[in-house]
Amino acid sequence: MVAEELTAKKRAALNRLKTARGHLDGIIRMLETDAYCVDVMKQICAVQSALERTNRVMLHNHLETCFSQAVLGGRGAAAIEELVTALKFSAALTGPDACLNGGTVADDPQRPQGTAAQR
Repeated sequence: MVAEELTAKKRAALNRLKTARGHLDGIIRMLETDAYCVDVMKQICAVQSALERTNRVMLHNHLETCFSQAVLGGRGAAAIEELVTALKFSAALTGPDACLNGGTVADDPQRPQGTAAQR
């Protein structure tokens, strides 16, 4: 598939992944130079967060494209089962603080602020 065929969301996800790859390369260099463990751990968390945001972008894209087409084509039950199976592995997508717009809970004006325990 050539780049022109990618949706805007897939292009955004690709750019996010390339950024995460560069960040990961930086973490590898940190380990190779014996950086302080806590600093490395913070950077690992940052990459994990970037990957989780990328996964939300991909979910949004899937819902707008493949999933919608499957439902309209009469394959809704299979599409739902496939999506539920994929989502069960991602607490970032299904957990109490999940936000499916590609941002964070703090970015979502429709979500109450605070922790899940406070809601």
